[in-house]
Amino acid sequence: MGKVFLVASGKGGVGKTTVCSNVAAALSERYRVLVLDADLDLSNLDLAFGLRNRHVYDLQDLFYRNCSFEDAAVPVPGHPNLTAVFAPLRREVPSETLLRFVKQLVECKRKEYDFIFIDCPAGLGQAIEILADPRYRILMVTTPDRTAVSDGERTADVLFSRGCNKIRLVVNRVRPSLIKKNHAPDIDDIIDTTALQLIGLIPEDVGVIRAGNTDTLVCDLPKSRSKKAFANIALRLTGADVALDKFN
Repeated sequence: MGKVFLVASGKGGVGKTTVCSNVAAALSERYRVLVLDADLDLSNLDLAFGLRNRHVYDLQDLFYRNCSFEDAAVPVPGHPNLTAVFAPLRREVPSETLLRFVKQLVECKRKEYDFIFIDCPAGLGQAIEILADPRYRILMVTTPDRTAVSDGERTADVLFSRGCNKIRLVVNRVRPSLIKKNHAPDIDDIIDTTALQLIGLIPEDVGVIRAGNTDTLVCDLPKSRSKKAFANIALRLTGADVALDKFN
């Protein structure tokens, strides 16, 4: 059975979709990976993969049975083992119905993929209530600022209350210079506040902006500062013993 990961965050704008898409792409170098976009109203996964307006079918078409799964599961260019099913740009089906369909889809496809990632909406709400499952693992993405950390803590608490105990912390956009000057929370303080086990640190990287505007994944940019960080997170998800990233 494939491992299922919800990629969540306490608030928007912390790079959740960037983390989801690049970790999935890194894993697809060795494994079969499926990514499902459950951010039904503010979906950007197709932009992250450089596929906006380049796919015909989406999750809603699959729900309506207007297409087969093979039609809706779009191969990601440059990553032959990676496919994605995107959220509709114009949703007609009630979000609750479509989210329950996402969960059904996950259970149907777990035997076909080594990893399945679900890109969740930011914060608390219906998606967390429906998709949270003690069998699934969770990547909680935050940035080193107090509001993001606080909201991440609250979201993690709700997930814990629903029996989801396999939650790991990803701290994105880390700038050590700000931490040293006490202008941003220390990583140890973030861990203590959220009570989550750290699985990866990702440095602030202008390559993210470049990638987002050129239909390229950050992990495909040869000189990206964050490329190694994403690759190391992917390795840790497979059980590999990889030292935490260090950067200045």
